[in-house]
Parts: sequence; structure tokens; C-alpha cells
Amino acid sequence: MPQARVSGRKVNWRDAGAGPPVILLHCSSSHSGQWKALIEALQSGFRCLAPDLHGYGRSDGLAADGRAYGPQDAAIVAYLLDQAGAPAHLVGHSLGGTVALRAALEWPDKVRSLTLIEPVLFGLLEAADDPDRIEYLQIAHDILVLMHFGRPAEAAQRFTDFWMGPGAFDAAGSDTQAYIVDTMPRVADDWLGISRLAPDSLGVADPGRLAVPCHLVESEHSRPSVKRIMELLRGALPEATCSQVPGAGHMAPVTHPERTNAIVAAFLRGH
Repeated sequence: MPQARVSGRKVNWRDAGAGPPVILLHCSSSHSGQWKALIEALQSGFRCLAPDLHGYGRSDGLAADGRAYGPQDAAIVAYLLDQAGAPAHLVGHSLGGTVALRAALEWPDKVRSLTLIEPVLFGLLEAADDPDRIEYLQIAHDILVLMHFGRPAEAAQRFTDFWMGPGAFDAAGSDTQAYIVDTMPRVADDWLGISRLAPDSLGVADPGRLAVPCHLVESEHSRPSVKRIMELLRGALPEATCSQVPGAGHMAPVTHPERTNAIVAAFLRGH
């Protein structure tokens, strides 16, 4: 994997294929390997760049300087946009979707299109005083309390089961469980950084400033709070195209890669 230092922190990424650049941004407690199948599907016509965000995979953790994850992870995208040498498509899932949105707003002249797969923009629900914000506030509270009292395994179980259903953590392999537990400090930072109270948080009006083609991808069986986020985004982006992954939940790129990848690839090839 290529490696560089971005703002003094080591960052690794995957680089495969040739053609218009596509930057792929993974979810919390994951890494660039999440996109392996999509890279294989795209690399004959696109150059795929998939970083490990700070604290995930082989990349260094977040700088302990008081900044939330958003600007720090967005700096990775900025570096890869420069490396790409041409406007790039951005694809982000969950946490990665929040980073992709921030980058598209920050550097619209370097972004060709934006695909958001259920970005966890819970701060929008808080800002709108939406009742579905309670779901986010509860899971964030639980994880932060468990991490504060030194119980990362319990936090990992609660986090995984929140997104994938009861028993999902226990059903995972031992290596997967160990990775999730190891990344829980960064996951806690993710929950904090999502809040509307975090530094540089995105506001309800921000998505409406997007100046690039946008595709919103939602799963059929996602959580109510995430469905509400997607509803808010559709209202803010009336020109965006939308797709649904049938039979899937929030982790569709992992649990239903063929269906999800086909949706993403079709949009990219059309733009």
C-alpha cells in the first residue's frame, strides 16, 4: 500500500486501476479493505484510491489536538485529490460519507461527483430538533460511558449490534472482534465528532451548497434515525439521484456488496 504523511500523520491507501479517479471512504471500525470488491469491479475503467482513515487499518490515529475527526480525515481526501491529478468521484459510506460531503463542500472544483451511502450526519437531526435524534444520543451515550470506564469490549458489542442487529458481534470471527475492540477509541471520537456541538460541525443548510452531481444510496432496512437523515438530504438536494439497496441494512457495502457496488458503479459510469 502507498504511504505518506498528511499533516504529520502516517496515512496508507490502496491505489489500483487507471482512468478517472475515484476516492472510496470507509465506515467506522473498518478500513480500505471494505472496498476490495468494488475496486475490482471498477479498476478496468477507473483509478481507485481507498485510504485508511485516521486510526483505522494501517493509518496513524487522530492528532490529539482538540480537533474533531472531520477536518483531519478531510485532509486525507485533499491529499489524494492532489495525487489524482484530475477531479475525482467521491464515494463514502457512513462515517466516510460525512468525510466525503465535507470534502465536496470544501474543494468542489476538485470533485467530479459525490455518492453518499447513508452518511451518519446525526448532527443534522440534533440541529433540526428531530425526535429521531434520540436513537443517536442513546447509542453515543452508551459507547462513551463504556469507554470512559475502560470497557471497550462491551462498547464494541453495543456498537456492532446497533448497526447489524442483536448478536452480530458475538457471531463475528475472533479477528474481526479484536479489530473492532481495538478501534473503539477512534469510534468514540467518531460519535463525538458527529454531534452538532463538535468543532466544524456541518449544519442543516450545508448540503444545499453542493455544486457537484450527487447520488444518495439508502438501505431498505436501515435504522429510523438514518432513514430520517436520508430524508433530510433528499429535501436539501432535490436534484440528487437516489437508490435503495433491497434487503439490506446500514452495512450494505459489507453485507450486500454485489447490489451496492452495482448501484455505485452505474452512477459513476454515467458521470
